[in-house]
Amino acid sequence: MAHTPHHHEQNFCLETAPLSVRDGVLRADDFDDLYFSAEDGLAETYHVFIDGNNLIERLAATSHLTIAETGFGTGLNFLAVMALYRQCQEEWTTAPAQIDYISFESRPLNRGVMREAHRQFAALDSVSIELCSNLPPRWPGLHRRNFCNGNVRLHLVYGDAGQCLAEADFTADVWFLDGFSPAKNPALWDQSVMQQIARLTQAGGSFATFTAARHVRDSLASAGFDVSKRPGFGRKREMLVGLKAGKRRSSTGNHAGLKTGIIGGGIAGASVAAGLAMRGGFPHIIDAKPTLAGGASGNRLALQSPRLAVDHNHFSQLSADCLSYAAWYSDLCEASVQKGVISLDWPEREAIRQEKFRGQLWPDDLMTPVDRVQSSICAGIEMPLGGMYHKWGRVIEPAAFTRALAAPAELHLGFDVTSVTRTSDGYLLFSKDGDSLYFDRLVITAGASLETVNQLLGIDGVSIDITSGQVSQVPSVAGLANLATGVSFGGYLTASHNGFHELGASFDRTASRHISGHANIENRDRLPPELASMMPDPADYEARVSLRASAPDRVPVIGCLSEGGLYVLGALGARGLTFAPLLGDLLAAHIMALPMVLDRRIWQALDPFRFRLRKGWR
Repeated sequence: MAHTPHHHEQNFCLETAPLSVRDGVLRADDFDDLYFSAEDGLAETYHVFIDGNNLIERLAATSHLTIAETGFGTGLNFLAVMALYRQCQEEWTTAPAQIDYISFESRPLNRGVMREAHRQFAALDSVSIELCSNLPPRWPGLHRRNFCNGNVRLHLVYGDAGQCLAEADFTADVWFLDGFSPAKNPALWDQSVMQQIARLTQAGGSFATFTAARHVRDSLASAGFDVSKRPGFGRKREMLVGLKAGKRRSSTGNHAGLKTGIIGGGIAGASVAAGLAMRGGFPHIIDAKPTLAGGASGNRLALQSPRLAVDHNHFSQLSADCLSYAAWYSDLCEASVQKGVISLDWPEREAIRQEKFRGQLWPDDLMTPVDRVQSSICAGIEMPLGGMYHKWGRVIEPAAFTRALAAPAELHLGFDVTSVTRTSDGYLLFSKDGDSLYFDRLVITAGASLETVNQLLGIDGVSIDITSGQVSQVPSVAGLANLATGVSFGGYLTASHNGFHELGASFDRTASRHISGHANIENRDRLPPELASMMPDPADYEARVSLRASAPDRVPVIGCLSEGGLYVLGALGARGLTFAPLLGDLLAAHIMALPMVLDRRIWQALDPFRFRLRKGWR
């Protein structure tokens, strides 16, 4: 009997809740429970979660709060927090605390259901529209979104709360414990979950919950909370609140006033700068080139798409997490030219890989199998093959995206760093012209120059490979005039934009910086024959060459290089436009000592020193 691979027929989709509306309130039929109180869901949220955690007073008393929640549901609690934040902004003379809002949900509702559930709360209409317009796709993993000009940051983690909490590594000030009732959803309230919640709560941190069930009270007390009862909402006689034992630490020590130098003016540096500025930091971008996006981030057009694996390993999950944020952010910055990417069953190795995907279940908006006819409908032109359609894939203008992300940073362009001196409290950078710059912290995002900067800093143990890639700029092809998506096939092809298609990219291990006629031919010949035959003579192509940095395992490097405030984000290879926005945001949070919600196994696997710390990557 033939052996069936362990990944065959695996299901990577989230569960969908069976829903009904009774007495005007949304219910989960399998739990036979309400998503919020039939008496007044918004009033319940204020009574239990906002008042139960003294949230208004705490927004005034600190510069930052981390709120964590079990059960995002309809998003009603988040809407109430966002509305409260806006009210405080309008009424207070000082700014309320920034908020990182972390929520876990195993069965996310779709946009239409959520919007309909909010209609009975007229006061929340504007924030409801904003949330529902920015909802992430329904696939497992981390989804980041920004609200209130980045002052309220939503971290939605889709998956089983018990599993996700066990792999999380953040510190919450406040918990909203809001799953379905303990009697109907006991798994979310068991002792192991309460222990994880306690582990993720700072000393003096609080929780509030609508339930007063004895076993919940005992579990929270056993986990290290001082638990007490308060009058419940409506017909609920009692509810629970509590504080984690120990002295509360300050939530304001995120070093917001420090100057951070970022070496590298491409998409990675711009992403770190955007994340720092959003959190109150002062980013400075330094680059030897006279403009931003002078390297690979300066290509005319490029694709954002996931690189998934049949076992959906850590790197595959990271790819999906990053695409969710990158595509949303590109749209927000108006850098997206087209939505959707088709990954054709070409060449043979891709066809074999994607055939394995067809034996599995994946979220449709992450990856949808398409035959040749469906592929043609998605693409808007006749396609020679089927493949996989990535709804959240994008064709973007990299330079426009880079400029938008870098907008809050102070720029030091044309500054060619020739030496770096570590001082007692920061870093001095010197240029070949004799100019100098001082920074409290330093981030290396130098792309293909990463190895050079490592040598300047004397860093050992961060392995970097440099290759080059040539993108061909093909004069507009009449037969591709209606191409509506990006096309991936081992290379990539875009629709015509300002007179040219982008066709790429070659792979040169010699890291040559010279434009090659042979590379133009190589790019054309990588296409499926039916598309290659439509292309004009490669002698008529224009081209652009840029260098790429990658690690030996083709996984990015990110993290702290020394305790003296030295950090790195690099080795993004050919997928920097997909990976950099989220990874840059995560590194900014790490630098500012603010919540970073990425699965800690993935974070550890990105360690820049991983090759000398451990072996293997899965």
